[in-house]
Amino acid sequence: MVHTKNQKTNKQLTFFLIFSLLILWLTPVLAGKNNGGDTPKAVFKAAQEAGAKKDFTTLVKLVAPSERPMLALGTDMGVGMFVEFYEGEKAEALKKKYQEIQNKYKIKIEEEDESEKLQVTQDTPQEVIDAHLYKRAEKLYGHVDVTSFVPDLMALILNMPEMAEQSVFPQEKLSDLKIEGDHASAKSGEETVHFIREGGRWYLTADVMK
Repeated sequence: MVHTKNQKTNKQLTFFLIFSLLILWLTPVLAGKNNGGDTPKAVFKAAQEAGAKKDFTTLVKLVAPSERPMLALGTDMGVGMFVEFYEGEKAEALKKKYQEIQNKYKIKIEEEDESEKLQVTQDTPQEVIDAHLYKRAEKLYGHVDVTSFVPDLMALILNMPEMAEQSVFPQEKLSDLKIEGDHASAKSGEETVHFIREGGRWYLTADVMK
């Protein structure tokens, strides 16, 4: 009986070790496929493929983790405005679904306190404005799983006639790639694509979906 019990325990340990090693082996593969890339060119290629399929889940995972709250802010503002001013037959249903998504992810858009507001003048540097927006995005969307939130938002409007001709990501050839430290930029047709390196991997910045 003791011998049988020990055999069972050894088999369980063996299975656990094999399973653990398999996970460790697969992790870099999965990360390379869904989270950034080894080079800006690899990220761009993956984003083009995802954009052509309108695969927002993959596209969001190609955006740098530090940039995702800003991506959520931009997408939410864009879709929110579309829903607010839409006057088609499904306007009310669209507004209802949009609000359901806001509730699901516990999004609460509140006015900034006076102490938080940025007083912008014509002399305010763009870097200061950008830093303020990123701080605002982190406060509103830092708790959100952006890899689910953005696809849920885009699913609201993706199949609408107004979106039929909209390009999700530039499909022209990549050119003029310039890398400076952990930042890079390139051209795709008339569009400029920006990249950033985080944790040793390259990603897109938050302006991926304009």
